[in-house]
Amino acid sequence: MSNRVITAAVIVWAVAILGALMVANLDQIKMFDPQMKLAQAASQPEFDQQFAAHLSAAGVGPGSLVHMRASQRCYCDTLTEPHQQELTQALADKGYRVTQLSLTEHSTLRRYIDAFPALAVVDKQGKLRYLGPYATGYGCFTGNNLVAEISQLATATDYYGASVNTDAKGCFCAV
Repeated sequence: MSNRVITAAVIVWAVAILGALMVANLDQIKMFDPQMKLAQAASQPEFDQQFAAHLSAAGVGPGSLVHMRASQRCYCDTLTEPHQQELTQALADKGYRVTQLSLTEHSTLRRYIDAFPALAVVDKQGKLRYLGPYATGYGCFTGNNLVAEISQLATATDYYGASVNTDAKGCFCAV
C-alpha cells in the first residue's frame, strides 16, 4: 500500500472520529437559563436577599460555595469537577467551604434554576455574591472558565449586589 493511501485513510478516520464526537456532544450545549426564570427573578430589587434566605433555609451557612445539582448526576457534573476543585483551593484560605445541594429536594430553588450544575457563593456575612455556572462553552472546558471571576467576586471587599450569570451556553442538564 502506498504512503498516500495510508495517509488518506488516517485523515478520513480522524475526521470521522472528530465528527462523531461533535455530534455526540451537541445535545450537551444548552442555555443555562433557557426560560429566563432566573434572569427575571434576578431583576427584582430584593432577589439577592431572598435567594440567600432560601439557601439558608436549605441549610447553607455563610462562607459557602454551593454546588447545585439534581439527585441524579449528569455528565456535565463531571466536567465541572476541575472547576470545583480549583475554586475550592482558591477560596479555602479565605474561609469558604463546599456545600452540595440537590435542586430536586429544594423546590424553592427550582423556581429560579432550570439547569445544573450551578454555583452559588454566599460570603461570610451571608450575602449572595455569585449565582450561575462554573464555566461556559462546548463541554464547559473549551469556553470561559469563570473561576477567576468568581474568586474575585467572593473576596471583594465592596459589595454591590450579587453577580447573577444567566446568559451562558454550555454543558448543562435540565433539573
